Amino acid sequence: MGYIAYFSRPFMLAVALWPFVSAVLTVPVLALLYHRYNRIRFSQTLVAYGTVLYAIGLLCFTLYPMPEDPAAYCAAHHLAPQLNPLQFIGDIRTDGLAAVMQLALNVVFFLPLGFIMGRVFRWPLAAALPVGFATSLMIETLQLTGFLGFYPCSYRLFDVDDLITNTLGALLGFAAARLFDRLVPPRANDLTTVTRPGFLRRCITYAIDLTVITAVAMPTTMLVTVLYDMLVVRDIAVWQSIPVVGHMFGNDVTFSDVVTLIALIVFELLVPWMRGGRTLGGGFTHMTCETRVRSGWRRVLFYAARTAVFVIVIFMRLIPQAGLFTFALLIFYWVKKQMPYDLLPADPEAVTQPAA
Repeated sequence: MGYIAYFSRPFMLAVALWPFVSAVLTVPVLALLYHRYNRIRFSQTLVAYGTVLYAIGLLCFTLYPMPEDPAAYCAAHHLAPQLNPLQFIGDIRTDGLAAVMQLALNVVFFLPLGFIMGRVFRWPLAAALPVGFATSLMIETLQLTGFLGFYPCSYRLFDVDDLITNTLGALLGFAAARLFDRLVPPRANDLTTVTRPGFLRRCITYAIDLTVITAVAMPTTMLVTVLYDMLVVRDIAVWQSIPVVGHMFGNDVTFSDVVTLIALIVFELLVPWMRGGRTLGGGFTHMTCETRVRSGWRRVLFYAARTAVFVIVIFMRLIPQAGLFTFALLIFYWVKKQMPYDLLPADPEAVTQPAA
């Protein structure tokens, strides 16, 4: 208990946030899986989440918690690095089962890393083995240097035996991945475009598209704001018409909202219109938003309805009853397994494509 008292009190908060942060960071992993395999099973979603959960845990739980009072901790503890590669033999003779359990945990902790490199990333042994060793060496070095000097002393023990046991764990995990490949062979890739996407694929695609919209809108807003500040100082008359934009859209509408709306129209209307229904995210996940063949006024109506839905959901704070609309939209999809604009009429002569 005295040892634990030296460590930071937000540790439990970090543990509580760990699963939720991992869930957010799993989204790009799922996008990569869709891009590679064009399909994700529930088991693959769990594996992807587990991979991110493990990666964050591997780094954080070997470096965190850190001593809350570095000066007091360094004054009471002096951890010299253990550089004898056979020290574990003496530890077993002295501590018995406790030392064996410590070695076993070091092996077990790196088993998932080896399995992920072999099964998920499909790396050869020539790449997986050095990466396993390098990962362990990185962690041990961070512990030895007090997180690269962030702390004035080493708050964890650098142990060369950990390098051996961790690398052994990664090697055994890689062997387990190869054995699993024989029992459950990986699927062949299927890169056909999906015209009836499921809920998860839609969510991943929309997440990519919204990330692109944000990545374009935010720096554009910042650049225009900087230019505005510079030119206002030099020539106020040039920018006297700028406040009119706010009056046109209402006092609650900011310039950032206007830029975001323009980016939304570009990436969710113009881009899929010119690419056969594939947004940038849809191109990555092999999905088209055009679930039926439409042309002429039917296609115009489809994109108008789809864009309107996006505007209502994204600018929820500016539109009355938008929250209720979004909730009703989720209920509609749960019942119909389609969005409302997917039910708009298709061309009479077109043959509806089967669900992918």
